[in-house]
Parts: sequence; structure tokens; C-alpha cells
Amino acid sequence: MSSSVSRTDKLILIAAIAIFILLHIYQINSPPNGYHQWRESDTAAIILNYYQEDANFLHQHCNQRGANSGITAGEFPTYSYASFILYYFFGPHHFLARLVTLAGGLAALWFFKKIVAIFSNERVAIYSTIALCFSPMFLFYSFKIMPDMWMVMFMMGAVYYFLKYAESSLLKHFTISAIFMILSASTKPLSLCLYLPFLVYFLKKSENKKQVFLKMSIYFAVTFSVTLAWFLYGRYLNSIHQSQAIYMGENLYKSLELTFQSMFFEKLFLQWPVELWIGWALAPVFIYGAIKLWKDRQGRFYFIWIVASYIAFALVSVNARRLDYYTLVIVPPLAAISGWGLAEIITRPMFRKIVIVFILIILPAVTMFRIYHRFAEVPEFDLIRAGAQKHIPREALVIVQETTTSIRLYQLNRHGWPGRDELTLEKIQALIEKGASYLVLDNPIELNENDLKTLVIDSAFQIGPLYGYRTIKLD
Repeated sequence: MSSSVSRTDKLILIAAIAIFILLHIYQINSPPNGYHQWRESDTAAIILNYYQEDANFLHQHCNQRGANSGITAGEFPTYSYASFILYYFFGPHHFLARLVTLAGGLAALWFFKKIVAIFSNERVAIYSTIALCFSPMFLFYSFKIMPDMWMVMFMMGAVYYFLKYAESSLLKHFTISAIFMILSASTKPLSLCLYLPFLVYFLKKSENKKQVFLKMSIYFAVTFSVTLAWFLYGRYLNSIHQSQAIYMGENLYKSLELTFQSMFFEKLFLQWPVELWIGWALAPVFIYGAIKLWKDRQGRFYFIWIVASYIAFALVSVNARRLDYYTLVIVPPLAAISGWGLAEIITRPMFRKIVIVFILIILPAVTMFRIYHRFAEVPEFDLIRAGAQKHIPREALVIVQETTTSIRLYQLNRHGWPGRDELTLEKIQALIEKGASYLVLDNPIELNENDLKTLVIDSAFQIGPLYGYRTIKLD
């Protein structure tokens, strides 16, 4: 395959990146919505609370706090704090947080292109970057008010600088890679799976195997210990501030049990790879690229990366089978393989025009069609915010009826308790005793079978489509 890059190749990349950016105009200022709306609401609340309450980097405040401070464990808040800084200068607008996500996606693409160029050539790097651009998984999460795209960005930085360190043995490359790895893993520990391809690649590049194991041991010790320290700090915060959080470590035993169930294999091997990681449109190109690349020694790094990702998925399968953003770590090597296939095909004159049309028209359209159902309009958001501002004091504690832990409280921009299970008389009474002064329901209280109307005073006031009530004061 020719390694020379033509002006046309560069223009195709520029056009693809431009399309990628333009697609983000869609719902650019929308509040959290659609698939993983609850997760977006969690992150958006932390950003807004930095702006409204406390700008302390190490104190992330959630809304589902009850009568406590709301200081909680969470991902290392590089993404949230960068969004807060924009809020500070320009005001709390959702499009700012989405632009921060987009910036992370673009930086990830830049690192990724440089990574692929190390293993092949500039042409393959261009088409691999395009393949990553229009991976349904990558494209979708580059829209979301979530830190996961920054996890990918830091992961790409860790890979790039580690590869440079393996070539140069410069301490600055080792240090930068370790810092990026810590930033990535303290967002989502899944990126720690890269230890395996790093070790194999480093052994291949160096003749002194003992020195490789020593250096990798130092790399592991530094990155793993600092990452672990962050999550232990999160446990400490939860213990003293009475916050609630789920740690993957608590689910490891359940995950190992799940790996022996057919559902785990069905999800990881049959559904996600084609539908979300690669995309239906690129699936044939991926297969072609995989066959070609299997014969190339440099391509083994990608295949080891894929194997390492599956090992990580097995360890967190309790969550990975339903929280698909956990699987973003496998998307880059699959995109690199797809890009190899695209670069092979486009060098053939008879297919060149067809491939260009495919890349710039068909591929973006098919990818957006694949993820379009994951977006949703949220017409009641502004009404709910306005209603809460009118009827519920900012400092008031609220009980909300919802199926998640965070959406309604974020929409109200209030703190309190999410009532995920059935709202019984006893539960509401207990929360009123803890300080809840308002109750927000999806339907009028008269329709509730638990006689909750004995716990409220006055009639309902409207908060968009919701019904709000002041609670009685219990002695």
C-alpha cells in the first residue's frame, strides 16, 4: 500500500472533521436528555454546583444529598471543572459543557492520528481518524455532558507518549504518559487495561527485558497507586458526608459470576462490536482491514489492546452490560483496523470516488441514523426550572418522585431526596422529619393510594408538568 499522502487525502480528513463538528450543532444547548439522561444530569449538577455553591476542585456536590452537604465521590473532575470555568465567565449554559466534551473528542482524534502514524503511515492515520470520528459510540458520547470523552482523550495521550517513550527512553515522555494515564483511569479505571499492550510493545522494542519489567513496574506502581488513592479518597468523602456511591470494586464478585452467563457473551461479542463500536457501515471495511492487518506485525498492538479491553469488561461486566460508555476503551483499536481497510481500498483508482462519497456522505448519515434515537427533546425542562424558581426557595429541601437518582432534582435545581421506590406515608414522614419542606409528584396527590395528602398543606402548584406541595411541619 502506498504511504504517500495526497492533497485529496488531507482535504478528505478536513472535510470529515468539519462534518463531525457541524453535527454537534444538533441539540448543542439542550439540557440532559435521551439515553443516559440520568448520567448527564449527575455531571451537569456537579458543574452547576461548582458554579452556584463551592468552587473547591476536590469537593464535588451532587443534588441527591438529603439534608447533608452533597459532597460526594466521583470521577476526577477535570471535565466538570473545565466546564465550570466556562460557566464562571459566560454563565451556566448547557452548550458550554457540550463544547468542552467536543473539545475532548477533537483532542482524542488528534492523539489517535499520531498513534496510528507510529504503527503505519500518514495515509492510514488519516483514514483511521475518520473511522473513529464516525464510530457510533465515539460520535454519540462526544455530544454528552459526561466526562467519558475526556477519559478517552487522556487515554489517547497516555498511549501516544508511552509509544514515544518506548522509542526514545526520555523521562519526560514517561512522565507525561503516566500523568495522562492517571487522569484517564481516575475518570474510568477501564483504561488501566492498557498495561498489557504497553508491556508487550515495550518488550518488543527493547533488548533488555529485565529493564523493561523494571520500568513497567514503576509505571504500574505510580499510575495504579495514584488512581487507587483517588477512589479511596472518594470513599472517605462518602463516609464523612454521608453520600452514596457505587464502586466497581464492590461488584467484582458479581461480575465474575456474570461472565459464566450467556447474556454476558451475547452482549459483548454479538451486539456491541458491530452496532456501536464500529458501526454497520464500516463493518465490512473492518473485516477487510483485520484480515490485512493480521499479517502485519505492527498491527498486533491493536489486537492485544482489544484482548486487554475484554479482560477489563469481564471484571466490570455487572455494569458494562448496561452502561455502554464503559466500553469506549475498545473503540480506538477497532477504528485503527477499520482505517487500515479504508486506506487499502481508497488507493485503488476504481474505488476512490466511491470511497470518498461513502466517507463524507453515507458514513456520517448512517452513523447519525444509528444514534439518533438516543437523543430526545426535553420541552418541560425550562418550565420545570421556572416553576421551581417561582414556588420553591433555593435553600428548601425537596422530595421528588422519579425513577432515577438525579434527573428531577437537576431539572428543579434543588437539593433533597429522590423517591425511586414507592412513596409511602412512612417514607415521606421520615424525610419530613429530616427537613424536607416540599414534595414534587408526577401526578396530583389525590391519585396516590398511600394517602399522602395528609402530609401536605394547601393545594398543588404547577411546576411545568409536575405537581408541587408544601409539606406539614411535624413536631
